[in-house]
Amino acid sequence: MQNRCFCKAALSLREIFSLVILVLIQAGLIIWYIGKYDELPAWNKEIIKTGYFPSERVLSKLSPYGPGFERELLDLFHQEHGLKAELIKLKDYEQAVDDLKQGRLQLLLIGPPHKPLEDKKLIKGHPYLESGLLIVHNHLRYPLNSLSDLCASDLAVIDGTAFSIKLEKLAKELQCTIKPAKKTDNGMSFFETLSKRSFRFGLVDELTYSAWKGFYPQVHKTHLFQSAFEHAWVWSTNYRDIDEQLEAFWERLEKSGELDELYEKYFGFFPENQDPYQLRHFQRVLRDEVPEYSQTILYASRKYGIDPLFLIALIYQESHFDPHAVSRTGVQGLLQITSQTAEFLGMENRLDPHESILSGARYLSMLAQEMEDIGIEFWNKWFLALAAYNQGLGHLYDARTLAQRKEKNPDAWSGLKQVYPLLSNEEYYQEMPRGYARGFEAVRFVENVRYYYYLAYGMISLSRPETEHLGGFLDFVPPDWPE
Repeated sequence: MQNRCFCKAALSLREIFSLVILVLIQAGLIIWYIGKYDELPAWNKEIIKTGYFPSERVLSKLSPYGPGFERELLDLFHQEHGLKAELIKLKDYEQAVDDLKQGRLQLLLIGPPHKPLEDKKLIKGHPYLESGLLIVHNHLRYPLNSLSDLCASDLAVIDGTAFSIKLEKLAKELQCTIKPAKKTDNGMSFFETLSKRSFRFGLVDELTYSAWKGFYPQVHKTHLFQSAFEHAWVWSTNYRDIDEQLEAFWERLEKSGELDELYEKYFGFFPENQDPYQLRHFQRVLRDEVPEYSQTILYASRKYGIDPLFLIALIYQESHFDPHAVSRTGVQGLLQITSQTAEFLGMENRLDPHESILSGARYLSMLAQEMEDIGIEFWNKWFLALAAYNQGLGHLYDARTLAQRKEKNPDAWSGLKQVYPLLSNEEYYQEMPRGYARGFEAVRFVENVRYYYYLAYGMISLSRPETEHLGGFLDFVPPDWPE
């Protein structure tokens, strides 16, 4: 019995010794881990250092709809977690990735495409945008006949890793040398270069082209590469708390529909195909026709709380600033007011341009107030007011009813624009109180006004000569106008 007990005791001592060894090994690993990550700069828990490459998507110079798509996404995340953003402008992608791994950055915005992320300590978040790459050219120079034309042509690109990678792949496929003859640092200088016919071709991503093409109608698309590329945020697993916050943020955005609404606000109105002659006409009207009515526009804007550039966009859409315009349906004047609406507003002469501007602004303001009264705010209030201006308030309420039935958001233009065209379909309009409506026309009307507003605002921001006399209009934007 004594021998047996001694063996058990001896076995117990060996186990204790093994446990001590394991504890020492684990302690060593912990000390090594702490030592390794103590090399990382300490993260200020209130500030997210975010690296970005200059783009209209990140910090917008052209858009009246907000500070920029990606900046607004960042603001949503920071507000949700009580954080502040420190935006750091980047030039080199490889350096940016290294800064992220070493803790000098906590977040990196990437897109268009860069090199694949192979480091397991880096996480690529939810893809929130897709865009392809385009070849563009000046319309006075020959378009692309085949990709092999790039081998012997001068080419401009916006400086960035994505474009270098694409050119390397093309060169291998075509078995020739393709090197950009000009690298620009932003969208404006890229389009300026091509508009002056300095280069035959340019390589650019689709979203950048959409943002700038309205200001440079001389630059046309000549080839779209089939593959689309994802835009995403990238962060490091070094900071577990931010890792968890970002994962939860993207999951919430996807479920709530906020991402779709943000996309609609910044990109939903860009035309797929635009008429360069129409763009030149718009520029001419801003230069030659608008000054005659500028005082009335400013007065109406102040009185009824409308951005004067928004009102200019509406007038252009309605009549192209022709005070004698009469449509096939009998609406008249600069703001194409119906006889019924004119009677309701107490108008005496629909063809009087100054009375038309004041009455049209008043009517739009009344429709916007109607939207506000039912709880619709910010840009959606004005977009829905435009739809009602075009097709009538009753048809707008029918569209809202139909949106609810289709499980779309009836308070957001992103939801209504999907169902408005159905009001032209007998299957749907026969069930609506107001019946048939030209639903496609309502969508086209709203999107056109949004686009002309974007162009007018962007031209002033760029100090274009067509808008020299409109620069002061920005001082008359109402204080409660959406931002």
